Order: sequence, then structure tokens, then C-alpha cells
Amino acid sequence: MPDVDGYLASNRDLWDEWADVHAKGDWYDIDSVRKGADKLRPYEVREVGDVKGLTMLHLQCQIGTDSVAWARRGAKVTGVDFSPRAVEIANSLAKDLGVDATFLCSDVMKLPETLAGAWDIIYTSRGVLGWLPELARWAQIVADYLKPGGFMYLTDIHPIAKALDDTSSELRVSRPYWPRSEPIAYQVEGSYADPKANVNTTVKYLWTHSTGELVTAVAQAGLIIEFFHEFNWLDRSWPFLRKRGDREYVLPEDTRAELPLFLSLRARKP
Repeated sequence: MPDVDGYLASNRDLWDEWADVHAKGDWYDIDSVRKGADKLRPYEVREVGDVKGLTMLHLQCQIGTDSVAWARRGAKVTGVDFSPRAVEIANSLAKDLGVDATFLCSDVMKLPETLAGAWDIIYTSRGVLGWLPELARWAQIVADYLKPGGFMYLTDIHPIAKALDDTSSELRVSRPYWPRSEPIAYQVEGSYADPKANVNTTVKYLWTHSTGELVTAVAQAGLIIEFFHEFNWLDRSWPFLRKRGDREYVLPEDTRAELPLFLSLRARKP
């Protein structure tokens, strides 16, 4: 049987290190957040809609900059992350800014052991799925935390894009697409936010999830899928992509390939 707890413990150590890297770097740019900057993307603000007066559970919230943004837009936010250091930074940020956001340290897959309640919106975004060992269980946890009539919103790297080689200067498939119980070990080089950052954890463990697994997990958890959108851009600069806008990278014009690189999904609880 896979040593899931061991893989997650190693990943947690990495995210503890990354939390400090991200708190100091330009990617999350906490200084600008303190001054009022909003790092949410326009498309997700449109797709989530007005959150004023609603409760939001933000899963895998990292250092809390997006949680703060939703709180500033009027939501009462509860953020969850498995990195103690990330949660510490997030709580400090929310307290300093006086926003309605609190943060809890927990593995999402074990969240029912420590958190009770129901929320209007469950939000999770950008680089989350690969760190989850099982989507069926994850989707059921999401469904259980939603109020009747509430919805979940996910936006993330497309599973097809995850099969591409993010180290190559050419478009190339080098990773598996179909889901499996064992994660794949990848060497760590800094952070996606700062490739030159010095970190001690040398390996990260990521689980492969297909598009079909994701959609099926959400549907079988009893949620009604309202939309599944696919985008032709990625929010990070892989070598074979060209920059088109702010944190928006697309396939080169000279390639004939058309591939989805990012996605968004909204599903509502009856």
C-alpha cells in the first residue's frame, strides 16, 4: 500500500519552507496585498460572483493572500492549509489587515476530524489537485461542507497540461495522465514562485489525476456541475510557452497544437 502519510509529511515539510519563500517574494507580493492589491484573476471573480455576506471555506489556502482578497470583497472566510508555517503567516496577515478571515492547520483529507460547519462557497485554486492523493474522497468532503444551494469553485492547471514536460523548451509529453494510487517523485528546484530559492527538501510527491476522474468525483459526490471551462493559457512560465499577458502564458504561434492548459469548475449542492 502507498505510504500516503509519509508522502504528505514530506510535502508538508516542503510547503513549510515554501511558505517563507512565498511570504518574502514577488509572486505573492504581500507588501502590495497589505496596501490593497487583489491577486484574484478577473475570470474567477466573474465566475464565483458576488460574495458579499456569504461564508467561504478556502481549501489549500497557502499563505492566505487570496483568502484576504475574498474577505475584502465581503466574504467571511475560513482558510485551511496543511502547512503550519503557511497558516501562521496567513493568520498574521489577516490580523494585521483587520479582515474577516481565520485560518486552520489541517490536511484537507482529514479536515472532518477538526472542523465542523457548513459554508456557502468552497473555493480552491491554482496548483491544488496534484497534492491530493484521492479525488473521490476530496469531493465528498467538499460536498459535506457545503450548505444546500451552496457551490464549490475550483480553478487549476488542466490535467492535460500536467502531462507535459514543464522543463523542456519544446512541447513534449513526458508525464503520465491517468490516475494512479502512487504519487510521482519530482526533484525540487526552489519554488514555482522562485526557482532560485534555497530549500532543504529535495523531493516533492504529486498524484496524477485525469479530467474524467475530477468530473466523476464531483458528480458522484452529489454535486450538480454548472460549468467546466478550459483555457488556452497557463499562469506560470514554462520554457515552451510564450508570454501573452500578466501571468498568462500560451503555446507558441508557430505550433499547430491546441491544448487546454488551465480550467475552472463550479458545482452546486442541491
